[in-house]
Amino acid sequence: MPRTAIPAFIAMLCLSLPAVAAVDLADGIKDLAPEIREYLEKKAAGESGEAVTPYVSEAIRGDIDGDGKQDTFVAFSMPNPDGGNFTSLHQALFIETSGKQVLRAERANGSTGTAEGTSFVPQRIEAGRIAGIYMGYAPDDGACCPSKKWPGQILFRDGKLIEEGKP
Repeated sequence: MPRTAIPAFIAMLCLSLPAVAAVDLADGIKDLAPEIREYLEKKAAGESGEAVTPYVSEAIRGDIDGDGKQDTFVAFSMPNPDGGNFTSLHQALFIETSGKQVLRAERANGSTGTAEGTSFVPQRIEAGRIAGIYMGYAPDDGACCPSKKWPGQILFRDGKLIEEGKP
């Protein structure tokens, strides 16, 4: 699937959603905190060690732990090392600690290019949770366009991201 198909779909979905404290991703991952960029680039390089830029589809900020500081939740995909349309989706939560964004939890978020499974699109961070929408595929959906959507959330508890609302 071309990289433009997913952001366009997410953009259409988000038109009807409430405003969030989103990071401007017009310049790719350059607008993220340096420690988040470093983590994503290292993860994308994987075992090969090659310089690879991950694709960041969403980055939202909010105070998840109630300390008054802006934490960051990032949704990203890793390039397929074998080429093709399949990519694995991931999400990571960074908590602001001593003026830096520190990775506190990460989770798999499905895949693209398969027309199966579900994924979570974050909308806002608030009081121990990331609210958003789950998306899933109906039997006749193409790989680009999951038609099932329902509200859900991911809780941050004991250092883990816990899904709620996923069937």
